[in-house]
Amino acid sequence: MLPGCAQVPRRVTESTAAPTMLRGASKTEPSDLVVTDGSTAWPCSPAMVEVCMRTRQLQCEADLEQMTGQLVETQDQLLAMYDLSLTTRSHLGTGETLRHLAREVARLVYAQGAVLCVGPTLVQHPADLIDERLMSKYFQAAEQRREDLLLSAPHPSLPAGITNLCLLPIQIRGSIRGTLGLINREGGFTAPDLKLARAIAEQAGTHIEHAMLYQETLDQARLQTEMAVARKVQLQMLPQSRPSVPTLDIYAESRPALQVGGDFYDFVTEPDRPVMLLLGDVSGKGVSAAMIMSLIHAATRSAARFMPDATPASVLSRTNNDLYDDMTLLDAFTTAFVAQYEPKHGLMRYANAGHAPVIYRAPGGRAQLLEADGVPIGVLPISLSEDYTLDFPSGALLVVTTDGFSEARDPDGAMFGYERLLQLVDEFADQPAQVIAYGLYGAVDGFTAGQPQEDDQTLIVIRGIV
Repeated sequence: MLPGCAQVPRRVTESTAAPTMLRGASKTEPSDLVVTDGSTAWPCSPAMVEVCMRTRQLQCEADLEQMTGQLVETQDQLLAMYDLSLTTRSHLGTGETLRHLAREVARLVYAQGAVLCVGPTLVQHPADLIDERLMSKYFQAAEQRREDLLLSAPHPSLPAGITNLCLLPIQIRGSIRGTLGLINREGGFTAPDLKLARAIAEQAGTHIEHAMLYQETLDQARLQTEMAVARKVQLQMLPQSRPSVPTLDIYAESRPALQVGGDFYDFVTEPDRPVMLLLGDVSGKGVSAAMIMSLIHAATRSAARFMPDATPASVLSRTNNDLYDDMTLLDAFTTAFVAQYEPKHGLMRYANAGHAPVIYRAPGGRAQLLEADGVPIGVLPISLSEDYTLDFPSGALLVVTTDGFSEARDPDGAMFGYERLLQLVDEFADQPAQVIAYGLYGAVDGFTAGQPQEDDQTLIVIRGIV
């Protein structure tokens, strides 16, 4: 039974089909008609029955027509959504997607033009249909209202040539972040037109979200590629080979916590001059630390190479003088350790600008920390570091690491600490420099138990040999 017809509470019957006895009557004539509401029967003439039947028929026809209209309207919306999805799926960039959506929306709602605004980006089709500054004001008003805005001539704010304007807010990622504008639809915007436009606006929001996600993924991939290149360049700036000193076994390595880091090490070998070893740790990590590190690295290397009669203390002083203003401006500092080996006398001269840990072990002795006497580079306008000398015969050991070792944490938050480093240096003291380095890295990795590396880890291991 059609909807609407079943709602009529009264029914018409012929007495011959279902005779109903009235009070005071013995029988009903075959030609008599009655109308019953289910409990009481009333006599009814044929004319009245016809009127009732006609009324029911008209009501059913009206209901059917309404249902048909709703089905057609739903079909139009589904076809529009399908058409929009079909034509938009090949457009991936945000700008390209907005331009295509503006063109397709104008076509689907039979408007002269359409404008899409998402953040600072405003796209209209066809171009220059309406002043963009004026449209920006309309969009701001629509986003503040958070509901549809419909303007028709002769509205005072409409410019010449614009007969009607419909503004629909677009929800993107859970909030109103865009607006769709439809311009000059012939005959104005009816209720079905607005319903279709709202459905298109919701679908447009989904397409814009996909385009934004694609763009973000593309940007992230590009950034990852650039960071990988930066990491490769930074690692290539570190020494690719170790100096060959007959009485020294040297190993050095750096492992950034992120793709790039703020640690560096270097070896400076010049003819007729003692080999010089540099290690530094810029405050912070990541890109900013890596950029500052490149400045410090270049300055210390330049001082070590070109200063006449360079010593570790003079290298640190020259570097601090050159970079103090820049470091103050950047609100950064760098700890640094510089050592100079004199093979003729078996001595290691060093200067320390706030760096720790530095571990020295004399032959047959116990590992001990060498404290810094100066402040890091960039903290004061002058350097306070002085030169100190260590006996460095065969069997002597110098291990210089950054705080990425001592401050590594286990899953409970406990730090690796200096004591564990001292014990490891004593344990591996008789091993080659590379084995000592690997032992330190392995011990820290085991201690952190798979926790993400929090800071850059860089070391230089120098061992006296015969």
